[in-house]
Amino acid sequence: MIVIICALLAVGAIGFTLLVRERDIPPAPVENPELKHLETRRQVLYENLKDLQFEYLQGKLSEADYQSVKSGFLNDLAGVMASIEQLLSGKEMAGKEAAAREPVAPQGPASKGPGGSVICSACGAENPGQHRFCGQCGAALSESLAE
Repeated sequence: MIVIICALLAVGAIGFTLLVRERDIPPAPVENPELKHLETRRQVLYENLKDLQFEYLQGKLSEADYQSVKSGFLNDLAGVMASIEQLLSGKEMAGKEAAAREPVAPQGPASKGPGGSVICSACGAENPGQHRFCGQCGAALSESLAE
């Protein structure tokens, strides 16, 4: 009996693993190679600054050399950080523009559900009464009903 149960569990586990539907797997995130390069460059500059400070504290560099090289690293780092910010703000702007282009479905007022819950008018999901936004679709719930 135990052997049969173990065999069924093993077959079930293997079947579950092999029969995963393609649509259930989340898409792989798209990586920006330029952003990845800039992140790597930023990390290298931080490590270089750390190594530079270590060598200065060990007495291997004079104060003038330390300040000169440090200022060069900091200038490079500032440029890399500015480039990263520019790429990230470009992604955010593209996302906002795409969201602005999507048609918004007209929403009526949310309705009260059983037990003081609020029913979303956009998707019909039931939300606790204290929520201001739908937990399913993110649509704003009517303030008069949510309070």
